[in-house]
Formats: sequence, structure tokens, C-alpha cells
Amino acid sequence: MRTVICIISIVFASSVPAASVNVENIRIWAAPESTRIVFDLSGPVDHKLSTLSDPFRTVVDISDASLDNDLAQPVNADRYLRRLRSANHDEDLRVVLDLKKFAMTKSFQLEPNKTYGHRLVIDLYSEEMQDTTVQDVLEDTNEALSAPRNVVIAVDAGHGGEDPGSIGAAGTYEKDVALILARKLAVKINRVHGMEAVLIREGDYYVRLRDRINKARQYNADLFLSVHADAFTDPRVSGSSVYVLSQKGASSEHAKWLAEKENASDLTGGVKLEDKDDIL
Repeated sequence: MRTVICIISIVFASSVPAASVNVENIRIWAAPESTRIVFDLSGPVDHKLSTLSDPFRTVVDISDASLDNDLAQPVNADRYLRRLRSANHDEDLRVVLDLKKFAMTKSFQLEPNKTYGHRLVIDLYSEEMQDTTVQDVLEDTNEALSAPRNVVIAVDAGHGGEDPGSIGAAGTYEKDVALILARKLAVKINRVHGMEAVLIREGDYYVRLRDRINKARQYNADLFLSVHADAFTDPRVSGSSVYVLSQKGASSEHAKWLAEKENASDLTGGVKLEDKDDIL
């Protein structure tokens, strides 16, 4: 009788279908005005977002997926996110984002690249960010330009957060090098009388190219400096290069290659700049 029971148990256990996609990790990138939650996946998924109130929370339902690790943990020092929790139901996975306040949400999936595999990205942001347009920023800028002021230089550390940029032979991320250089450059600029530096990115989080431009305009920047630490195919190449944006296209073939490479980084952040203006 004992043998029969064991055989039946094995049959029933093996009859439960395994989820086809596994959530391997969840990463949180907190920016001053938004929060990005990245699900590292073993493959592409079907998902659905739902926003609920009382209390505020966003529900992420992922079809035919599983999560091995428990997510019931608080999230410290984030503008929107209080904690994450999860539960499996049959073959599907539900992840609940408990929020501190209402937040707009959007989601998208990213294909594998050299650094990461498949990813599902959830962005939390305010209604003000949703409603702000380039025209709104330009109108505010024109009003502020009437008063005497310092020369403002926007120093933009390239990449950040989910987008590491180039990766050195020792594993150094371009995003970290760019931020260090941007901070040092800002200090030097601020030591010059009549000049003021503002950092577009102040920590390890991703800022869309369009938002970088808008932030520079909000500060009424006279000059926009984008700092990068590019890799190159020839290890003998060293030093620095300067790319000056032109109204008539790239200033050289190499500069054009750099521009295409850096603008493509927005695909890592989930946004393609279809509506480029003359600033880009």
C-alpha cells in the first residue's frame, strides 16, 4: 500500500505544468522624479497593468511566469514605491507594487543586449511629468531670460541606471565614469565667476534623452555638455574627442558614428526618439 501511495504522489506532482518564463531578478532604479522597476526575464512575456486605490497600488499580472524568490520586502527612500510583494496563481505570476501615493504607470519590454537578457520595465511617474511639453518649457525659459543672470552650463553624465553604456575590459561601466567626470567638471565651472553648472543626472538612474533636453531648458542653460567615456575598437586609441552638434549634420564620419551610438541608448531606456528636432 505504501508503494502505491508514493507512485500516485509522483504522478500528481509531475502533472502540474511548469511556467515557461522565470523572473530571475527585479531591480529598482529611483530617480528624483520617477521610479523604474526592471524585471529580468528568461524570455518574453504577456503582461497586464492595473492601477488600484485605497490604498494606492499597481498590479502587474504576468502570464505563464514564475518567481522563485519571495518579494515581500519594504523599499527604502523611494518617492513612490513602498514595497513589493508577489504570488503565483496556477501558471501566472502577480506582482503588487504598494505605493506611497498615486503614480502614473507605463510598461514596455526590451530585447536582450550585451549586458541584459529579456526585460519587462515598469515606470512610475507623476502627472506633472506626463503633462509637461517642450512648448511649456520654452515658454518658461523665455520669461526667465529677461533678467540678468550667470551663464548656465548643463553638464549631462551619459547613460545611467538600466543603461550602463560601454563596459571596459575590467568591468568598468561608462555610466559611472561619466558621472564622476560630470561632477568634477561642474565643480570647476562653479569656481568661475559668472558661470553656473547644473547636473542633468545626479545619481545612478536613467534619464530619457528628451527629458535631459527639457531639464536643461528648465534651468535656462546656455550650453549643453554631454559627458561620455566611449570604447573603441583599436586599443591604441586614447585621449578625448569633442563632438559639436551641427545644423547640417554630423561634423565628421566618426562624430556621426558616435551620435548614432549615443542616441541609440534611448532604446535601452525604452523610448525611441521618432520626433527628433534640430537640437539632436
